[in-house]
Amino acid sequence: MNNRRIITGLIGVAVVLPVVLLGQLKLGYIDSNRIMEEFEEVRDARVRLEKETLRLQAEYNTLIGGLDSLQREFERQRLLLSNEKVREKELEIQSRYGLTQQFQQAKFGPEGELYRYQAQLMAPILDKIDLAVKAVGAERSFDFIMDAAGGGLVYALPAHDLTSAVIAELRRSIANAKQ
Repeated sequence: MNNRRIITGLIGVAVVLPVVLLGQLKLGYIDSNRIMEEFEEVRDARVRLEKETLRLQAEYNTLIGGLDSLQREFERQRLLLSNEKVREKELEIQSRYGLTQQFQQAKFGPEGELYRYQAQLMAPILDKIDLAVKAVGAERSFDFIMDAAGGGLVYALPAHDLTSAVIAELRRSIANAKQ
């Protein structure tokens, strides 16, 4: 993934550098990793996220401990139980195992509670960082600001936005193709 970022960054620089040299555009960069390390609100959010992770992990460990106890007890008593009771205990263990897996997915999975909590904590911080980048870019008259860590464009003067022109060209080419 880091190679992809480096390649993207190099392509961005290769495309922008000749324009900068010929057109006197002003190009800057930021290190988003350093910003994330040094911005106090990010550290606070990480501490809160770590506390929540530990709380959920303790809850998960309790569930696992209960499941392990149930399985050990079942193995100790298995020979003394009737076939019906064995089947009941096996179903209970399977059910408890399923609940444990559901808990793990609901809390730690890709769409889980911990992921949503992290997004909730980080969204306002990322908005502040974005506003700060835009303010510095506008205040210091930068045309483009790149992210050295991520390799992407994080700021550009609206005058350099060619999106509308590209959409118009696409519409023209589609209209010409229909004729």
